Amino acid sequence: MRNGTVLLLLAALVLAGAACLTAPGTGSASAATVASTDSGAPSAIVMFPVSAKPNPKGSAMTPTVFNHLNHEKAIEKCETCHHTGDPVACGTCHTVEGKAEGKFVTLERAMHATDIHKRTDQNTPSSCVSCHAKQTRERQECAGCHAILTPRHDAAWCATCHNAKGSMTHQQLRAGIEGTLPLEENEAIAAKAEQAQKPNRLLTPMHGPYKVSIDALSEKYLPSNFTHRRHVSSLMERIRNDKLARAFHNSPAVLCSTCHHRSPLSAKPPKCGSCHTKEIDRMHPNRPNLKAAYHLQCMGCHKGMNVSRPKDTDCTTCHKARP
Repeated sequence: MRNGTVLLLLAALVLAGAACLTAPGTGSASAATVASTDSGAPSAIVMFPVSAKPNPKGSAMTPTVFNHLNHEKAIEKCETCHHTGDPVACGTCHTVEGKAEGKFVTLERAMHATDIHKRTDQNTPSSCVSCHAKQTRERQECAGCHAILTPRHDAAWCATCHNAKGSMTHQQLRAGIEGTLPLEENEAIAAKAEQAQKPNRLLTPMHGPYKVSIDALSEKYLPSNFTHRRHVSSLMERIRNDKLARAFHNSPAVLCSTCHHRSPLSAKPPKCGSCHTKEIDRMHPNRPNLKAAYHLQCMGCHKGMNVSRPKDTDCTTCHKARP
């Protein structure tokens, strides 16, 4: 990733600054079970709502485990996150209240901002959320669903990252907020929290139908036979092979929400016609009619993934003309 001199500098700086956003454990045995990074930085570390105040308002934030090892493998340059070129802990400059060293950008904004102004004279910062959102836009395997769906930023979404509180004592939590938690304890807690994560149990393609006959609008054309299981299998395979996707697709039926986007998560969601009527609903004028809903979903996903076939104008590929 870098030459030896820079690696040693990175390791020294991270170790020096890590206490600013660290958390605890009871020793290094647990941390030793995590593979080492190439840079010498901690493999996984807990990020706390660092504050200069004893009881900051932001201390209600559940601490986050940051897996440096996974991110180091996925990101080409350290400056993507350490945007100043100085690879110290984020809490060195960004705190709950914000401070001069971080241009008064709070920790919350540094990690969640998506409206980041592009810099022309220096490296443009990335937040955790903006970097993840960029991945969903630029990766072909992600872009199909995410082109037509915005994830709900609810408690379950937040808990994907904010998941470390149960792995520490109250005293360790306070020390992490105050920036006094020893690095060794922080790494041990991070390893403990990582090990406590349960594997995602998603629904399998077999939970859904093999094919679905879409016939509600079959007047000019024959019903369209949607290869449901084939589509689900393709998307499921992509999620299984990607750590970022597995982390956020953490509910059994979450994949179903791409198409069944307003329904409760379930292996048996209601039909599209339950919400989308053949004609525009006067009570819900902004809701697409059924034909538009089908085409926005199908064509939107194909366009997002750069699927060349079928073409938008080739109607008879999906539904054959009536004889």
